Amino acid sequence: MQGTSKQIRRAFRYAFPHTIPIFAGFWFLGITYGVYMNVSGFSFVYPMLMSMTIFTGSMEFVTVNMLLSGFHPLQAFVMAILVGARHLFYGISMLDKFRGMGWKKFFLIYGMCDETFSINYSAEIPENVDRGWFMFFVTVLNYSYWVTGATFGGLFGSLIHFNTQGLDFAMTAVCRYFYGAVDERQKTYESVCRFECIGIVSGNIWRRQLYGADHVCDFILFDGSPQKKRGGAGMTVSQQIITIAIIVVGTELTRFLPFLIFPAGKPTPNYIQYLGKVLPAAVFGMIVIYCLRNVSVFTGSHGIPELLAIAVTAGLHLWRRQMLLSIAGGTICYMILVQMVFAA
Repeated sequence: MQGTSKQIRRAFRYAFPHTIPIFAGFWFLGITYGVYMNVSGFSFVYPMLMSMTIFTGSMEFVTVNMLLSGFHPLQAFVMAILVGARHLFYGISMLDKFRGMGWKKFFLIYGMCDETFSINYSAEIPENVDRGWFMFFVTVLNYSYWVTGATFGGLFGSLIHFNTQGLDFAMTAVCRYFYGAVDERQKTYESVCRFECIGIVSGNIWRRQLYGADHVCDFILFDGSPQKKRGGAGMTVSQQIITIAIIVVGTELTRFLPFLIFPAGKPTPNYIQYLGKVLPAAVFGMIVIYCLRNVSVFTGSHGIPELLAIAVTAGLHLWRRQMLLSIAGGTICYMILVQMVFAA
């Protein structure tokens, strides 16, 4: 028993430093999300429960707009599947890593998100550190960062008055850092700059084709001012609960499906193992594109702040190979650019 306790403590001490940059990004984004819910007229209970059950930041931002519009359960389910589809690739990549985890496996799957996956997949765990407890603590810590940040923002959002414009770039910086880290290890993909430029252009074209040139993006770029509620009759409380429940089911389906299709008692096919090895870097590239989908190259700053901040993030990563420095440096650079250099 004493040996087990020592292993648990050692795993926690090794896992915690890996999550410090995630804490910074998750609290910034979580508070922004909580504030967004607050200024949209929702109680702090909404961001608290949604962060605990959905635990997908991008989908939670989308859900706010859904709750302010009409009741469309099928649309909510499809959107949850589309936004959470990347979890399918994460699950395939972690099939072998989660084998033999016992009771911890359920929460490892339930709490799997972009940042947690990136750490658990790419971390080099010493032999004297229990792999299962390490991944468990990474998952628990990141989960707690997001939930507490969202709850804090929901509770005290009305009291926050400083300009937080540009903090949302922290998520892009996190994904960009891990894309570079995993890509260096895999050595199978071309320059990330090509991905990022394509992401800005394709995201802009996609948005213009579906919504028109003047559509305001659904994901908040928070500038400290209350967001206007979108048109629509809104929902009753019962309809809101049903919508959130449907989104939870759709999101968790994308997390658990690979493990249901390929259970622990059966060998994983070779082609699935191959996909699990080569997909992570590609997935991070897609996430970077996903983060840049609302950047317009035709109006405003033409995507220049995003490209410069991404270049700073990549440069700091190549220079020092330190997560916190890369992510914080890129985010601060972006905030300075959008607030001072390219301010409207």
